[in-house]
Amino acid sequence: MTAKTTLQTNVTDTNGRNRGMMSIQIEFSQAAPSIIIHDGKTFCATGKAGVNTKTGSAVVEAASDDDRARIWIARDATSIWED
Repeated sequence: MTAKTTLQTNVTDTNGRNRGMMSIQIEFSQAAPSIIIHDGKTFCATGKAGVNTKTGSAVVEAASDDDRARIWIARDATSIWED
């Protein structure tokens, strides 16, 4: 694991609307996001991975600590899609 890094990431909400660039804190493990702090919540990778069908980006799923919210984040952390 590495230290958390702060990045600017493009965020899309659950309705497909662009929320714009937002600051996130992220920790990578094995070249993929493992812990993400976004919009005041901490998300941890679930182990699910795939490809965003609209963008072709390789993505991983992350769940909030209380498992009430999910996001998909590009492996390079350039984009987040709220679920």
